[in-house]
Amino acid sequence: MATTVSSTTVWNIRQSLHSLAQPLAVLTGLVDLLLLEMDQADPTLQDVQQISEQLEKVLRIVAEIHRLARETSPAEPVNPEPWAHPDP
Repeated sequence: MATTVSSTTVWNIRQSLHSLAQPLAVLTGLVDLLLLEMDQADPTLQDVQQISEQLEKVLRIVAEIHRLARETSPAEPVNPEPWAHPDP
């Protein structure tokens, strides 16, 4: 049985994914800068590299979900409910 999702719901999902991707991108950039400054002999280098790889995976997953949501509802709703981030 197929479930219908409203365009407003899809729009809210897209906005949430965008909001999630922004801090992830910042973290990825900071970790990458840290990697550039780290000495190859640093015992934590592999841990930081793994953090960077995992952040990249999460960003790819978020981008794919965002792409699927965009394909599901290419047009934004005419009168979307105002989307508000749960954190003030």
